Order: sequence, then C-alpha cells, then structure tokens
Amino acid sequence: MKSCIKHIMIVFVALGFAVSAQAQWNSGNINVRFSVPEIAIVDIEPELGYIEFSVNAPYIAGGEPVVEHVSSESVWINYTSAIRRNGNRRSINAQISEGTIPDGISFYVEASFASAFGSINQGSPVGRVQITSQPHPIITGIGSCFTGDGVGKGHELKYFLEISDFSQMKSIEDQVFTVLYTITDN
Repeated sequence: MKSCIKHIMIVFVALGFAVSAQAQWNSGNINVRFSVPEIAIVDIEPELGYIEFSVNAPYIAGGEPVVEHVSSESVWINYTSAIRRNGNRRSINAQISEGTIPDGISFYVEASFASAFGSINQGSPVGRVQITSQPHPIITGIGSCFTGDGVGKGHELKYFLEISDFSQMKSIEDQVFTVLYTITDN
C-alpha cells in the first residue's frame, strides 16, 4: 500500500508540473495621459491690509523730519511657478497700482533670499528697489518651483519710506497707495 501511495504522489506532482508548464501568462497595458498647466501664482502673507509709516516733526528746531515705520509685522511673498518646457524663467515685479506717492517721498521694497522651505529653482532678490507706477523686478530667475505658503516661507519683504526732497513735501492727511506684485515671464 505504501508503494501505491508513493506512485500516486509522484503522479500528482508530475501532473502539477505539467499543468504549470502549460499555463499561459497574459499581460495587458494601458496608456496614461496627463498634463501640467503653466502655473504662475503669487500671494502676500499675512493679509495685513496696510503697511504703515508716519513722517513726524523733528526732535529739535531746524532738524530733519523723522520717518517712522509704524507697523512691525513681517510680510512674505509666496509663489508657485511651472514654466513651459524650454520656457523662460520668471520675475516678480512691483509697482504702484492705485493712488500716488506724495511729492518729495520715495518708497522702496527689498526682498530677502528665499527661505529654506519649498523646492529648488526659487528666484533671487535684486536688492532694494524704488517702487513707482512702472513695474520693477524685485525677484528674478524663477524656474518651476514653489516657496511654501504662509509667513516665514518665500521671501520676506522689507519696506522703506524716505524723504527724497523736503522742499516738495506738503502737509497731507492719510495718503494711501497700493503696491501690486505680478509674476511674469522674462
């Protein structure tokens, strides 16, 4: 009986190999299609509403008026950029879009180097730039990248208000102007 069981096991094992040797492997495929659009988004964080300066009387008679930066919050510019294949790098430009800067006053912005958040290919600051009604680049060389979103991410913006020609200054109430930031192809 042991011999019969042994022969039956050998037959089952042999049949198992024969079945697996004759098994067919089948495969299929599918095409995957997707697109990545051009992306150019810029944002200012936090949404403060105002950066505030005041021009105050001098401390002594005959002294120059004192410009004081009243607001102390950090302001950051965040952006996301996806450029076309073989496309140009981008820049962020700043300009006065609404209102005017009073005569005798100059307004400047300076972007810091990018924070450690985000991806590579972030842009480089150009230094301190005077802002007028014409667009001026403040960050250049932006490739396909992202800076991260929120305060402490992207580039910190520092603002400066200076008296450029005191003889042109006039006493005024609150003066408001708007700085527009735009990400553009070079």
